[in-house]
Amino acid sequence: MNDFENLLDKVNTEVPVIELTLEEDTGYTGLYRNNRIYLDKTKSNRKKKVVLAEEFGHHKRSIGNILNYKDPDAWKEEWKARRYGIELLITLDDLLDCALNGCNNIYECSEHLNVTPEFFEDTLIHYFNKYGKYHYHRNFKFTFDYEFIFVESLKVFG
Repeated sequence: MNDFENLLDKVNTEVPVIELTLEEDTGYTGLYRNNRIYLDKTKSNRKKKVVLAEEFGHHKRSIGNILNYKDPDAWKEEWKARRYGIELLITLDDLLDCALNGCNNIYECSEHLNVTPEFFEDTLIHYFNKYGKYHYHRNFKFTFDYEFIFVESLKVFG
């Protein structure tokens, strides 16, 4: 099974996920409505994985109807769901794995983690906002910026 199918199995244990031609009819690639997640089946597994994580975030974190994007509260709910999806799909250990495998820009990391570049960019923004420019994790120093991530080992060998 690929990583989208693994996530789909995990989410399906809690909330039904229905794949259909969605964007053509609604303009959305994913929706959470009436305790169900709807995904556009015409998208790639990479895109569906990202959308599924965010829609699952709506299931776990959002309150009320947030389809009116002119309402600032709707944007707050949208970001709550996106942050949940980010932390579900990309942990600090995943970022460390990227760096240790020579990936440190948006495109290399998104390819390595099988997410969209836009989602990975949101990931960097999220962790920068959460931890600031620097964060220490597992004897490594992370340096976050909006386009790159750098990791330095803090262990002294000798």
